[in-house]
Amino acid sequence: MIRWGIIGAGTIAHRFAESLAHVEQASLYAVANRTQEKAEAFKIKHHAQIAYSDYQALLDDPKVDFVYIALPHRYHFEWILQAIHAKKAILCEKPLVLSADELKELHAVWSREPVFFMEAMKSRFTPAYEQARQHILAGEIGELKKIETSLRRHMPQEGTTYHYLPIQGGCLLDMGIYNVGIIEDFVKTPLSLEEIQATLHDNGIEIAVEARLSSDTIAVTIESGFDQFKEAKAVFKGTTGTITIPDFHRPTRFIIERDGVSETVDCPYTIDDFYGEITHAMTCYENGQYESPIMPLSDSLRCAEIIDQLKAGITAL
Repeated sequence: MIRWGIIGAGTIAHRFAESLAHVEQASLYAVANRTQEKAEAFKIKHHAQIAYSDYQALLDDPKVDFVYIALPHRYHFEWILQAIHAKKAILCEKPLVLSADELKELHAVWSREPVFFMEAMKSRFTPAYEQARQHILAGEIGELKKIETSLRRHMPQEGTTYHYLPIQGGCLLDMGIYNVGIIEDFVKTPLSLEEIQATLHDNGIEIAVEARLSSDTIAVTIESGFDQFKEAKAVFKGTTGTITIPDFHRPTRFIIERDGVSETVDCPYTIDDFYGEITHAMTCYENGQYESPIMPLSDSLRCAEIIDQLKAGITAL
């Protein structure tokens, strides 16, 4: 039985705990939150054994095997580092860090003190994405020439916790990471920034971003924003067809179009959109692996580098 500890008790942590309850050979042992009352309420709701008001106390508990870090973005670096030192297996919410430099620093420590360590890019572990990816890589739409990604949601500034805060806020880190994550999975060669447009908050963080990039063989577009609701989708255009993944950040279907014929392939979740990443991470851990073959740290680093590239392009406007 793998005993989990969750650091953070916000919305995403609740959803994770609900999924974890369905995973065989997993138990929610502990939760930590800055407020003891909130930690206790989480413990009761999800049947954990212990609630901590101190993150380090959870990491110091020898009964915790695996930690899920569900904190706001700016706290990821600090608590990943402490989890590595505590020799805990780590699944950390996306974005893993705020910059590529942060991940390089963590990687240096992790190389000396290896533990299982993965970014929770849950979209890669959904049945719809896995099957669509197989179709694309098998050449069923010909040679891939373009990837178009769009994920925009209306997010009011009132009542948000960190989305509009300086440094850790902005649509690129919160939602654009999904766009970048799917692009990075298919484009492994360097990307050049061709064009970028952005709407900025008074404090400098991005409210909306539209960008065009290209590699030596594939053109990509990224559309991300807090400013409006727009249908979320990733469109893969090949020389002989197209595959569209609606709601690519948590997909349940994809559409293949070839020779004027459209086919929708339904791929329901196994339990929910967290279940795949949890079971994958546990399998890797049980097999003695230190990183995932599906979401390795090299992919996380490249995602961070692409977001850095986009931010640099915005700064240069």
